[in-house]
This record gives sequence, C-alpha cells and structure tokens, in this order.
Amino acid sequence: MTPVGMNPAVAEAVRAELLAIGTKNSRLQRHQRRARQVAVTFALIAAAGLSTAAAIVVNYFPGSTIVTPLGGLHSATHTGTGALELGPVPASATRVIVIVQCLNSEGSISISSLPQNPGDIGDLGTFYCKDGGRVNSHGIVHPWHMNDASLPDRGNTSITITADPGTRWKVTGQYANSKTTPWGKNAKGQSFGQCNVNGCPDLIGALATNHKTGFVLLKQMDALRGSGSIPVYESDGTTVIGRFQIGTPSP
Repeated sequence: MTPVGMNPAVAEAVRAELLAIGTKNSRLQRHQRRARQVAVTFALIAAAGLSTAAAIVVNYFPGSTIVTPLGGLHSATHTGTGALELGPVPASATRVIVIVQCLNSEGSISISSLPQNPGDIGDLGTFYCKDGGRVNSHGIVHPWHMNDASLPDRGNTSITITADPGTRWKVTGQYANSKTTPWGKNAKGQSFGQCNVNGCPDLIGALATNHKTGFVLLKQMDALRGSGSIPVYESDGTTVIGRFQIGTPSP
C-alpha cells in the first residue's frame, strides 16, 4: 500500500500556520487563513494537502464549529461591487453563509467576515477569480464556499460584495447561527480536537498511513522538518495507533 502523505512544502506551510492561528502572526490573505484553519485539521484528516472548505462542517472533532442555516436562500449577480439582499436578520443569526461563483477569469472578490483572531474587530475574505483555485473546463474557478461572512450592518438587510471593475460574479447566501464545541481534555490535561478561532489543541486530528483516525501532537508536528513521520495517538496522547507521513518515502 502506498502511504498517504503530505507534500513537504505544504507540510511546512501548515506547520507555520499551526502556531499562527489564533494570533496576529499569520501573514496570509484572510481567505487563505480561513482555508488553512479548516485545512490544518482537514489536511491531517485527509492527509492530502490543503483544501478550502467545501462543506459547512469539516468534521465533528471536539472544537469543530457547527454552522446551522437559517431561513431561505438569496442570490444576486453583478459586475464589480454589488450587494446581496438577505431580508430581515433573524434574532438568532450570528453569520452568513455565502457561495461565490466567478463568471469570468479576472479580478478579485472580497467579503467582510467574522474575526479569525480573538479581540479582532473583523476581517476580510478575498477570493481570486484568476489563479484562485481549481478551474472547470471553461477555465473558470470553482465556487468559493464561505461560512463566516459578517451579518449586515445594524439596520440593514444586505451585505456588500466588493469586486474589481469588470469582475463578474454570482453569489448565493443565507443567514446562519453557529456553535463551537469545546476541545476534549485527556487524563494528562492535554487538549484534543481540531483548530478553530481559539487556536490549536495539543493533539490535532489526523489520519494515519494505516487509515486509522487519531491525533498528532502539535509540538511534534512543529519539530518535524522536511519529510518524515510522527506518531498518531489515541486521544490519551500515549497510545500509538499509527504514523502520520510528511512527504512520500522513497521506495
């Protein structure tokens, strides 16, 4: 069986961001930080590299954020900056789910989003319609799924989608609320689960090369440079159930 592995360059980027999530040290664009936050666990779970969020909930590890849609879907199509009308804000809404589709291959699209770091006022998600992700047979970037767009400003019922002149796009969105579950805690006092706005736990969800799901130690992930492997543990942080591979070993 060919071991599941992560490209060393991707692993190095993930490693650097592991310690930046929940701080102000990340220098990536907002949308990259969001993707990385999801991907830190998703890449470890899937061991297939980075991925933007293709679903509302990546998994149900402790620390996951469960997003629940509220009300109906609303759509808008514009060229350049425009608005998405969502109607009155439900009392329990905390965010907006949006799916953005580029209709041509130029420019970028930005949407106000919830803060990624504790204490921040807000943030901005930016999506590039050219070289911004996988493209379809027509050369158009696949839709961007964002589950943490900010609510409309007080007294308003729409959100603004900022786009470069000439950038054509379609957006579908709806209100939602959310709940971030707490990390687990083992007998040694180590936290375990997945990364979220509060940072990363001591043990992060991972898929071993034997396809068993467990956890890797953050400090071991950070210490590993280049290619190699680290143990995958049960949530107790002691029982080893497999190895997590960084890079693909030579035959």
